[in-house]
Amino acid sequence: MAGLLTVALIVVVLKFMVIDVLVDWWWFRSQNLEIYFILRKAHRYIVFIFFTIVFTVVFAVNFWIASRFIGFINQKKNGEKRRDLIRLLHRETMRLYRPLSLLMAFPVAITMFQNWEAALMFLFGEASGVTDPVLGKDISFYLFRLPVYHMLQQGVLLVSIILLIGVSFLYWYAHRLLAAEDQALPRGARIHISILGLATVMILCWGILLERFDMLYTATNAPVFFGPGYAEMRVILPFIWLSVIFLMATGIALIYSANRKTGWRFVFIFGLFFVMSFIAKNADFFAQNIRTYIVMPNQMARERNYIEAHMRATLSAFGLDQVKPIEFKPKPVTDFDSTAPDLVRRLQNIPVWDREMLSGIYEEIQGIRTYYTFPAINVDRYGVEDRYRQVYIGAREVDPERLPKSAQTWINIHLQYTHGQGVAMTPAAQAGDEFMTWFIRDVPPRSDYGLTIKQSGIYYGLGGKHYVIAPNDTGEIGHPLAEGDAIVHYDGTGGIPMGSLLKKWFLATYFDDHDIFFTTKTHSRSRLLFRRNIMEQANHITPFFRLDPEPYVVTTQEGIFWIQDAYTTSTHYPLVEQVEEGFNYIRNSVKIVTDAYNGTISYYAADLSDPVLKAYRRMYPGLIKPLESLPAELRQHIRYPRDLFRIQAHVYAKYHPQAPEQFYRQEDFWAISKVPSDQELVPANPYYLTLDLLEPGKQDFLLFVPLSPFGRDNLRALMVAGCDGDNYGKLFVYNFSQEQHVYGPAQVNAVINQDINIAQQFTLWGQRGAEVVLGNMIIEPSQGNLLYIQPVYLRESGPIQIPELKRLIMAVDGAVVMAASLEEAAVKLEAELSRKRLRQQQVFPSPQEVPGLELPGPELLETKAPVPPTSETGTPDPGDMTEPEKETTGP
Repeated sequence: MAGLLTVALIVVVLKFMVIDVLVDWWWFRSQNLEIYFILRKAHRYIVFIFFTIVFTVVFAVNFWIASRFIGFINQKKNGEKRRDLIRLLHRETMRLYRPLSLLMAFPVAITMFQNWEAALMFLFGEASGVTDPVLGKDISFYLFRLPVYHMLQQGVLLVSIILLIGVSFLYWYAHRLLAAEDQALPRGARIHISILGLATVMILCWGILLERFDMLYTATNAPVFFGPGYAEMRVILPFIWLSVIFLMATGIALIYSANRKTGWRFVFIFGLFFVMSFIAKNADFFAQNIRTYIVMPNQMARERNYIEAHMRATLSAFGLDQVKPIEFKPKPVTDFDSTAPDLVRRLQNIPVWDREMLSGIYEEIQGIRTYYTFPAINVDRYGVEDRYRQVYIGAREVDPERLPKSAQTWINIHLQYTHGQGVAMTPAAQAGDEFMTWFIRDVPPRSDYGLTIKQSGIYYGLGGKHYVIAPNDTGEIGHPLAEGDAIVHYDGTGGIPMGSLLKKWFLATYFDDHDIFFTTKTHSRSRLLFRRNIMEQANHITPFFRLDPEPYVVTTQEGIFWIQDAYTTSTHYPLVEQVEEGFNYIRNSVKIVTDAYNGTISYYAADLSDPVLKAYRRMYPGLIKPLESLPAELRQHIRYPRDLFRIQAHVYAKYHPQAPEQFYRQEDFWAISKVPSDQELVPANPYYLTLDLLEPGKQDFLLFVPLSPFGRDNLRALMVAGCDGDNYGKLFVYNFSQEQHVYGPAQVNAVINQDINIAQQFTLWGQRGAEVVLGNMIIEPSQGNLLYIQPVYLRESGPIQIPELKRLIMAVDGAVVMAASLEEAAVKLEAELSRKRLRQQQVFPSPQEVPGLELPGPELLETKAPVPPTSETGTPDPGDMTEPEKETTGP
């Protein structure tokens, strides 16, 4: 029985303490991250050892001092027996204090070990150059130091109390044992105890002083604003200082009185003042009465500065302090010209297909084989035949679980169906009732538009990924051929080499799969590829980054790559309320690039001003490279992430007012505009457009989101993020006048639903058994007009649902048309605007068009109009009105 237990223990130790670490080491080495792996594993233990040594030394020094003073208790009058007892106690104390010091250091060291990443940020964080607007401390103090100060204060306070009690007991016990006839401790012992007592009091004062900074996280003044207000800064803060002063005075008086054996009057007085100030600091009575009777009747005047501080801090925390507002005045619809070259060029890049709809088309048309799938369709931009084109692109990945159950054997899943093949790409702008245009299609991928690729294998991507062994003697399924499938052999650097039997055994144990060890289909060049999901891989390497949920694929001449946005976040930014996602600070500081063939992962710094990123770069040197080192062909595909932009839009919608008075009155709060979705109105998703909006004549890849007044459906602003070149990361807000109504997406949708011609067409299609699906509405500020575009799809109700783009709806200023293409819709829209304008002129002619009516000249308009004579009753006499005035008063 004992032998079995021993064997089981050895297996457990090998599994969790040797094999797991060893396989992880091999995997990190395949990524060329050996140094990072060592640092990542060692840092937590370095932190633990560092704090263990520091506090062990502190305790040991104090016990050593105590042991020295024990010897001074010996008096000459003590006999030989007493002196022997002193030496024995001294020797035993010296033997005991070392292990006791180590044991007492563990509580603090373990606390720091459990929070080792916070401890590292404390050590490696540096000043950000930005200060909080209330207390004037650098933001890095709150991000890196304040959380650790709280942990240290609590731990150090605990051990200081233990040390004070332990040393005092040691002195007392030695004194009672060796010098019972003496009533006073030696002077050195009293000084030592006094110093420890004073240190304990100072640590208590330190804890109270930290409450000053904790006030910057108070939610007492919510929902008006977050952070301290008048009551906190004028009442609670003074009581914090008074508590510190009286606590320190009490401690000093207590130590003085204990050593001098004088009266305790000052101890009682200072202690009473401390208790009163401490209660006043923590009780709500004083602060609440100040809020009720002093602040609330004059809240704006009393708390203006604190509201402004909250606004400034919030905009800074979410990267919104550099937003550039631009006044946008829509041109009159009379200026709409469907033949304008700028409009025609812009319409060629409008993404009329929705990603959700394209997913089904890519699956059905470009899936080719049962085991191919497109986990995600992404939007991007490429140079196609020397033109800057917005496109949709998806990676054709392999999914062996789509095979029939009988074919899901170990060999098929792990040896043969190992990788996907290439990408499929379509232009963003296409017409309805036409063949789908494919920039890249089929397996192996081919292009009629000059887009080439050398290595199209996709071993790393999205979705669930089994481990695979490649190359192998069985051969991997490559592209389909007329007579079967081409057999290929992996020639990359991904995964772990498994040429030896020992490695095979380690890997079989790690994956708990004996087939890895017993298979005869491997050879000396075989490699085991695992962690092939790019998000799982990035999370395993850098769990401290928050990953964007939408990694996207990029194809170059050399191969296929994945780009993943990563964020640094914090919950410790002062004066800022946390968003729903659970943080109050965020930066898109890192771009992660993964080779789809080799699985090699690289990190690039996208925001060098981020203090959190700076700390990580110092913590793990060489891990995060400068963005300039990213190859140019990949760098031109980086984009501003939608997830971050959505969060920023939510925050900016509330915090855009410039003046605290506006924010306090909440008179101009915004919200993300509502758009139709499945018979409901939901907040719009940000969308990408390629326009020359920022610089005329220069096409830019831009990210848009519409904003509406809170509780209303009209359009108030368009928020735009740049994605290309020098405009990357710059945020713009195109504001519309509050004095002019601008249609919002929900209002345009209502106009579309009420259009008779469109409704009749939808009804006709519905009678044929097809489902009419309206796509996402896009707002495009074309030619100074707000152009609304919405695709219309037909989807059969049968088992094979391949949506078809049938029509495109285009609207501007309440006029709406539907056509097969955007160009045709623009022509129809111009005609519809002319028709409506003509009809309006016929029914409600302007004064210039009324025959016989003479309008006063400018010189007369500047003078005050004469007052007509009045009758005795004081009312104007109708007989004194001129004939033209009588004519214009009719209907």
